[in-house]
Amino acid sequence: MAVSVEGRPAGVAAQSGVRFETDPQGVERLRLSDDGWDFWQWQGHKIHYIKSGSSGPPLILIHGFGASAYHWRYNIPVLARTHQVYALDLLGFGWSDKPLVDYGPYAIWADQIASFINEVVGGQPAVIVGNSLGGYNCLATAAKYPELIRGVVLVNAAGRFEDVKATVEAPLEAALTMAEKGAKAALGGSKEELLSVGTMPAEEKSMMQRMTEPVAQMARRAAVYMAFLAAKQPSRIKQVLQQVYTNDTNVDDELVRSIVRPAQDPKAAEVFFRIITGNGIAVNRLLQQVKAPLLLLWGEQDPWIRPAAADRIASLYPSAERVRIPAGHCPHDELPQPCNEALLKWLAKLPVQDA
Repeated sequence: MAVSVEGRPAGVAAQSGVRFETDPQGVERLRLSDDGWDFWQWQGHKIHYIKSGSSGPPLILIHGFGASAYHWRYNIPVLARTHQVYALDLLGFGWSDKPLVDYGPYAIWADQIASFINEVVGGQPAVIVGNSLGGYNCLATAAKYPELIRGVVLVNAAGRFEDVKATVEAPLEAALTMAEKGAKAALGGSKEELLSVGTMPAEEKSMMQRMTEPVAQMARRAAVYMAFLAAKQPSRIKQVLQQVYTNDTNVDDELVRSIVRPAQDPKAAEVFFRIITGNGIAVNRLLQQVKAPLLLLWGEQDPWIRPAAADRIASLYPSAERVRIPAGHCPHDELPQPCNEALLKWLAKLPVQDA
């Protein structure tokens, strides 16, 4: 069936209608559109999103690293029965533009989500739901723009804690490890080894650092580019997905295609490098600023972001509710039915806000 999207704000253009289909198991889901769905102009960039549902409170779905709005294909049809559902592509991902900007502290995505709520949703406070890197960005948005957020749902959310030396999520850590290995092979030592100048006087040490840092950075970028070229192959994408889905029934050609297509963008490799070499505010610091109700919807068999991360969040935010799902890193796509049921049950308990 098709869902019409009418009454768009200025700057919002429709690409195609939202249509649903049934998968081989008879489960309803979003039908993939190779050209995307709706687009919105933000700070000179074309931003992609999917809109479904004509009534009810707004609900915004944010994908994880390397994924897109389509990753919510099994959730949109169910959630749209009672909510206005928006699945948003972050800048640099999916069908959104991939500009060569500073993604470093990840604040750009919190600003994007806030602007989306104000300009597309109409400024009504929304519940934001995020998987992996998307979960981290939901926290960052709730911390920076509390007046726009009615609730936060973390689905195996990524993010480092202040006392743990980690990058935003395990896939990024792996990519960085590969990059460092590439730099070591190219230069005969790791960046740390190259910059280890012992008891050299401070002035000479500073000069040595200035000389070697650009070379190490170039080697690191080259290594990450090579890793990206290998990682964006369909067979490799499918293999990675199968590693993080405990039941890989839903790791199908449509999901792989939705990831492969955006990765063909000529600027995708450089965007990938800029993202993985950035680092955001620690999760524990963000939680100190979050005021909204919080749900932890967690795949307990995630090999990348283990349940201990949810334990830590729960200890720092005692009012959070937690639902354990027997799935991997992407429970919303692997086991959508229990995820949808748990999410709707939690949403029904939120205080009703004035229109």
